[in-house]
Amino acid sequence: MHRLIESADCSTTVCTEPYTNTPPGSPCRCVLPMQVGLGVSVALYTFFPSVSELAQEIAAGVFMKQSQVRIIGANAPSQQLEKTIVLIDLVPLGERFDNSTAFLTYQRFWKKQVVINPSFFGDYEVLYVRYLGKQFLNVKIFFSISFYSFSWIFIEVLHL
Repeated sequence: MHRLIESADCSTTVCTEPYTNTPPGSPCRCVLPMQVGLGVSVALYTFFPSVSELAQEIAAGVFMKQSQVRIIGANAPSQQLEKTIVLIDLVPLGERFDNSTAFLTYQRFWKKQVVINPSFFGDYEVLYVRYLGKQFLNVKIFFSISFYSFSWIFIEVLHL
């Protein structure tokens, strides 16, 4: 499942997908992140200079440290170059998120309670929230969001 090589400073800790390293200051280990996909209403070239601002706003919005928020990718839909799809990992400080933290985070995104500055990012849409760690809901909902013209968008909360 994952390979873990430890050292005192975590520099040689190697994790394979879907695992990721713990944030700085946490014990060195591989953990499962909560994965979030957002669609923002700005072009990709406009988005990149504001990546750290987005990480700060997400951290504040879900009550986490900024080091727990990792923007791991961004891409523009081929037919909508004025929009950007952002891939985010939320990383637990310990082995996994507890049930209440995972559920609170899930709800804050889906109820759009995470405040993201529209002057930097325009309007945003939640494309998916997925956590493969400890089960907090038995939910699998498939749907399509025409705003980004994708049919693969879904919410998945599974128990490992």
